[in-house]
Amino acid sequence: ADSGSSSPSNSALQLAGRKLEAAGFQVGVRLIERYTRERPRFGDTLEIIKFICKDFWFEIYRKQIDKLQTNNRGVYMLQDNKHRLLSRCSPSVDRQANAKQICALHAKFPSGLIRGALHGLGVNASVGVEVGGATPRGTEELTACQFTIRIQAA
Repeated sequence: ADSGSSSPSNSALQLAGRKLEAAGFQVGVRLIERYTRERPRFGDTLEIIKFICKDFWFEIYRKQIDKLQTNNRGVYMLQDNKHRLLSRCSPSVDRQANAKQICALHAKFPSGLIRGALHGLGVNASVGVEVGGATPRGTEELTACQFTIRIQAA
């Protein structure tokens, strides 16, 4: 990077990412409590994941998760092809290099939301997020993100 650039350092980005994820976690714990108060208990982890993909996501973003996959061994992939939060950070072509970093940072909040919601329902899990995906035109779509949930043993 050139010396005139004002892009944040890696450690500053990591710290910001941890703070955003932690804020998302707190919000996720509170929201899941509110959204499941009148609901019967969930039967299993898959039922919880499906609830997060459909009802929880819809309450927050007014859309459902686009795709849910699992390896049936405690790993779930949730795909959101057009995340509302990320649609605000699609940059001009000359700022494309920083854009993926910025979008990845923004994606930490919904990643925390998912982890917080799971925690609130008694599921201990790690949640990772990847931003971007190829479009039919061969360019990168920065509004798409995939969350990888790994269920931890109790």
